[in-house]
Amino acid sequence: MADTISAHMDRHNKPDHECSEDDKKTKLCSFKKKAINASNKFKHSFTKKTRRNSRVMSVSIVDDIDVEELQAVDAFRQALILDELLPSRHDDHHMMLRFLRARKFDIEKAKHMWCDMINWRKEFGTDAIMEDFDFKEIDEVIKYYPQGYHGVDKEGRPIYIERLGQVDATKLMQVTTIDRYVNYHVREFEKAFNIKLPACSIAAKKHIDQSTTILDVQGVGLKNFSKAARDLLQRIQKIDSDNYPESLNRMFIINAGSGFRLLWSTVKSFLDAKTTAKIHVLGNKYQSKLLEIIDSNELPEFLGGNCTCADKGGCMRSDKGPWNDPDIFKMVQNGEGKCPRKTLSNIEEKTISVYESTTENCETFEKNTLNEENEKLTPIVDKTVVASTLPTNLHKPTFTEPEDLYTAVKPSERKGGEGYLFGGVMSLVMGLMTVVRLTKNMPRKLTEAAMYGGAAVKGETAMVSSQEYMSMVKRMGELEEKCRSLDNQPAPFSAEKEQILNAALTRVDQLEFQLAETKKTLDEAMAKQLEIVAYIEKKKKKKKFFGF
Repeated sequence: MADTISAHMDRHNKPDHECSEDDKKTKLCSFKKKAINASNKFKHSFTKKTRRNSRVMSVSIVDDIDVEELQAVDAFRQALILDELLPSRHDDHHMMLRFLRARKFDIEKAKHMWCDMINWRKEFGTDAIMEDFDFKEIDEVIKYYPQGYHGVDKEGRPIYIERLGQVDATKLMQVTTIDRYVNYHVREFEKAFNIKLPACSIAAKKHIDQSTTILDVQGVGLKNFSKAARDLLQRIQKIDSDNYPESLNRMFIINAGSGFRLLWSTVKSFLDAKTTAKIHVLGNKYQSKLLEIIDSNELPEFLGGNCTCADKGGCMRSDKGPWNDPDIFKMVQNGEGKCPRKTLSNIEEKTISVYESTTENCETFEKNTLNEENEKLTPIVDKTVVASTLPTNLHKPTFTEPEDLYTAVKPSERKGGEGYLFGGVMSLVMGLMTVVRLTKNMPRKLTEAAMYGGAAVKGETAMVSSQEYMSMVKRMGELEEKCRSLDNQPAPFSAEKEQILNAALTRVDQLEFQLAETKKTLDEAMAKQLEIVAYIEKKKKKKKFFGF
């Protein structure tokens, strides 16, 4: 053993010139091979890693916005930039499109809504609520108000579920407050738009900014909604409709009773067809309808699906969805879940990076709009009137229809008293009243020159007496009063709607009659019961009297 070690040491301690040339070449070749192999392994591993990352990070998201909508968004965006109302973080064409849809593509109304949203976000502190607000009582809240996101439908939209029949409003208000729950609700909406919906877009490879909602109303009654609960729902509903518009794709109301469905069949006839198409009221045989749009693996077991989420404490606590995938979540953080901004103008304007100036511009915009509306509503003109500008023939009025009354609503969207006939009559009346008010304080010669083409100045036409003038003013006032009363009258119902209402009223009358009959029967039974009790008491007294 010692000889072997000494020989090995002698070999290593030999000077280089004693080593053979063959040994040197062999060692050199071996070293080169090892270096080449290591280099190849490193390149291969790097290539595999790059391919894997590129596969995750190169998802293409389809943007289905059409040209007409894009033109409307471009116009809306230009208007916001012109008034300095567009913070850079909200420069998203899909977000602007949702506000336009909520106001039926009326840019001025959408701008008002946008301003209110910007002010609300600043006052509420919405931009920092995901980081700053900690809702520690979430487990207790879900116990008394079961709700949350669970999975996606077949089109990739997140599913939001509420079990309203299991709401315990009294205990809910014991574990949290209205303000804290509202903060939690806003935080969840911000998570939905910043994390959940982008994650769904990546998973589905198309843009998604709406959700599918399921409301389970089984067992819902007045006990579920105290005054505090109603106030909470009203606050939440206002926040949702004002600041997160057009976020609902469709809603399923399940386990609805016959009374609820009867009420809905009556109410939906008065609603817009686009709104009613989103809402589906179903009874207790809803499973097949839900499974048409949701895979059974994505639907909780208590709704007819196969999912239980047993390892996460149940479906209502699992928050199941593609946003829990680490790779997708990383892509969302890198901004991969949103579509790049589209435009038709190819002009890059400067947006605003802070809210302070935006809020000031909102206030200025609202003041300017209010002043414009006041000017529109003011019928008296203080400017000097030139006779040549007045109408020469009262039988052919050239008065334009006031914008604030009629042009805000498209002709196809007018209902009841906003029809063409009513609009024409009101335009004519307002035009005549404007003439009366304009001419009331003008010199008579100037008025007559305008009305009769200057003939009155020459004395060729009889003068209009003050009595006739006052009579005309009186008749105009009476006509205006009649138009006002017509305006206040309800719009006439169609025969179909009237038939539905009559059927509902008949059903109510029948129920009232049945209730009256039931009450009568109960009263008779109560009287019989009292008679029996009196008879028993009488018998007891007799027994005591005879000593039995």
